[in-house]
Amino acid sequence: MSVNPYKAITLPGGEDLYSEERMMLYRNSTSNFASSPAATVNSSLPCHLFQVADRAYNSLLASVMSQDGEPHMEEEDPLVVMEKDHELKRRNHVVRNQSVIISGESGAGKTEATKKIMQYLARVTKEVGEKAMKGGGNTEKKDEEKDETTTTTSLEDRVLSSNPLLESFGNARTLKNDNSSRFGKFIKISFDTDTGSIVGATISNYLLEKTRITTQIEGERNYHIFYQIFSGAGEDMLAKFKLEDGAAAFRYLGNRATLKSRRDASAFAETMACLDQIGISKEEKNDVFGVIAAVLHIGNIDFEVAKNDDNHSGGEKAQTTEATSDSLKSACALLGLDETKVSEAMLTKLLSVGGKTIHKPQDVAQASNKRDAFAKLVYSSMFLWLVSKINNTLASEDALQAPTAGGEMFSPVRRPYKPPVPTGFIGVLDIYGFENFDNNGFEQLLINYANEKLQRHFNRHLFEVEQSLYSSEGVDWTYITFNDNRPCLELIEGGGGNVGILSTLDDCGGMGTATERDINFLAQLHQKFGGNAQTNGGAVSASKKKKKKNKSSGKEPVRHQNFTTPKFGKDRDFIVIHYAGEVRYTVTGFVEKNVETLSNELKDLGSTSSNALTKNIFVSSVTPVADPGVSTPSRRSTIRGVSVASQFRTSLQMLVMDLECTQPHYVRCIKPNTKKAYSVFDSGEVLRQLRYSGMMETIRIRREGYALREEHESFHRRFHLLLSTEEAKKGEGIGHLVKVLSKRLSLTDAEWQIGHTKIFLKRDLASKLETLAHLRVRAAARVLGKVGRKIARERASRLLTAWMRLRLILIRKHREIAAANKISSVHRMYVIRKSYKTTLQSAIRIQSLCRRLIAYERVRKLRDPYSDMSFKELDILHKEEVARMETAVDAKDFKTAADIEKKL
Repeated sequence: MSVNPYKAITLPGGEDLYSEERMMLYRNSTSNFASSPAATVNSSLPCHLFQVADRAYNSLLASVMSQDGEPHMEEEDPLVVMEKDHELKRRNHVVRNQSVIISGESGAGKTEATKKIMQYLARVTKEVGEKAMKGGGNTEKKDEEKDETTTTTSLEDRVLSSNPLLESFGNARTLKNDNSSRFGKFIKISFDTDTGSIVGATISNYLLEKTRITTQIEGERNYHIFYQIFSGAGEDMLAKFKLEDGAAAFRYLGNRATLKSRRDASAFAETMACLDQIGISKEEKNDVFGVIAAVLHIGNIDFEVAKNDDNHSGGEKAQTTEATSDSLKSACALLGLDETKVSEAMLTKLLSVGGKTIHKPQDVAQASNKRDAFAKLVYSSMFLWLVSKINNTLASEDALQAPTAGGEMFSPVRRPYKPPVPTGFIGVLDIYGFENFDNNGFEQLLINYANEKLQRHFNRHLFEVEQSLYSSEGVDWTYITFNDNRPCLELIEGGGGNVGILSTLDDCGGMGTATERDINFLAQLHQKFGGNAQTNGGAVSASKKKKKKNKSSGKEPVRHQNFTTPKFGKDRDFIVIHYAGEVRYTVTGFVEKNVETLSNELKDLGSTSSNALTKNIFVSSVTPVADPGVSTPSRRSTIRGVSVASQFRTSLQMLVMDLECTQPHYVRCIKPNTKKAYSVFDSGEVLRQLRYSGMMETIRIRREGYALREEHESFHRRFHLLLSTEEAKKGEGIGHLVKVLSKRLSLTDAEWQIGHTKIFLKRDLASKLETLAHLRVRAAARVLGKVGRKIARERASRLLTAWMRLRLILIRKHREIAAANKISSVHRMYVIRKSYKTTLQSAIRIQSLCRRLIAYERVRKLRDPYSDMSFKELDILHKEEVARMETAVDAKDFKTAADIEKKL
């Protein structure tokens, strides 16, 4: 259960309740999924949305993991356990898809809970990508993993971007909720079951509230995107789309003057960023905002009675007022449509009579209705196109790499073969909450019908199937009664051979004005379900005929237990008793909204648009549903296809079928008060929600029931170790095991019971048995450890003795080798030394003789320096010295001359 606090929650340490650190704290607490579900539940961490998301994620991956020899005490959906091939699927590791069903009243915080769960799943995938980046392997493989991780990370960002984007275009402020989802969405996030990473996502949307586009009651707003533009867009953008006059200038915004909001401005910036994330180009963004502006301009088109009215058919011909012609021009320019064709489509109606086409003028009321219908068509078509664009962006990698329209002439790029990736999905359902206003219409009936369907799914899985499993297994069980809403569902959608409100509504789309058809519809409701034999209004004659039939058959109308005829205002109201309480519905506009007739000329306008995006929006969304069994004229002004109620009922049934194929995880959102005030806890209001949602019975069945179950063989194999040797010899089988453990632990049959094929346990007992088995394994491990250590010591002692002996032998051998090496070295030294001395003496002798010869020659030269010269050389030297002496005498250098003469 999740309670909306109407404010941001900060923990005592200053940390945000939904911070990334908290995400990783809950992820790391259950990251090792080898333990049993009972162990993962008994965590010391408090209950949290992250815990629900983590449980769904782990359950998805665990369904395909090999669990041979590991505990697998089941805590699955009883409906799955009762399937014939469940055990075969479990052994073959068939993926078990998961779903997180978020329900509650409007304003209970369902949208915020959806965002937090999606953020957690995306963050878990980022952790997987980071681990893949750090993993080993060759370089080529790591590069490939890096590319895949990058793609996955960007895919996570796109998944998270889709949520605020759809909120901008599909959420609005109501009296009970400032961010109320006015459409339902089921988000399937696909995961690679081998790696745990996100590989794609798809979004299914249900019943966008179109009435809000044109009208809102006092205190409520249109869709967020209209106000975001006025608060966040620049002046150039506003001038481009002719929105500079502000929100007060447009009828579809209630002509209410609103100040620019910082919240809307920041939301507009986030919307622009999200459009970039999903791959919307700048030109496409301009076209999208142009379509939004065109819707506002369409709402400002007014009509008046034509002055030159030549129509004699009893009605008044309408024409566009001159004051609002600019609005028509602006809308047509933004949509790329021809102004004349749009005006003609609103002011006339095409009738096919005898093969001829007749243009029937419309009066002011009819033209206004066609104007509003056209505005709803434009906006809803744009919303459907946006959902389709998001789904294309969130598709798998192979879908993203498909060739674009501009590249069809080229051959596709050849890529290496990749085996198909085993995938499973986690579906997150965020659908409108139960609504009960002062004035409830057709939309509230469908919204509450969807909530009845989800409540039925909840009751079936938590009460009916759970208790049927106990009965089939022969478990002694006291049946718990609960508030079964099947009668209310049968009242709305029919069943058991009886028609329902929706079927009755489909049958009332015949001739007559809208008011007459609504009165006829209400009269049939009062007659069929209210127990009234006489009705009011335009259906008096029909009711009288049926009254006569009833009298003739002897049967009086019986009042349905969930239908009440009000004492006052029964000519326009009826009351349905839902599981959440009585809701009074006003039938005004029921038939018209259900049939949702739209003229052919308005539908065909989209195909004539000069704007490529506008044409694509209309062509992809406006596809008439033809009934092959009914032949219709080729051209008529109005197409009656499948009714809105039938479409919604079919889509809801498909949703329930998808949910039935998954293991559900429920999040029940609770509204603490009706004033949207923080720190205010209205215990009466909370108790009312707990009672009607079946939470009291849920707590009781969880407390008295058996949350965990396991097959006999598996349970005996895992817990027979708790028996001593003597106890094991006294008996065998699951019965003996349960008897011994019950006596030892002082347990009663209320704690656990043995079924035909499974044993059923309460969560506390399962946790206790897991703990005892764990302690027994630890005790055995300690004994084995002691024995092992003793053996290891003996083995080490023997090994050490042998090693020391080897060491002594090695030392002795080493010493012998060292001595031998010493003797050998001394001998070699003696031989070399003797040779060296002989060589040294010879060298000294030779050196002394050489020195003697050198000294002899030096003495000879000192005695006669010219002994080596010939006579001729001496004569030349003599002559040169005489010449030098004469030169010195001439120069009067007598000292030099005296030296030369001495030399001579």
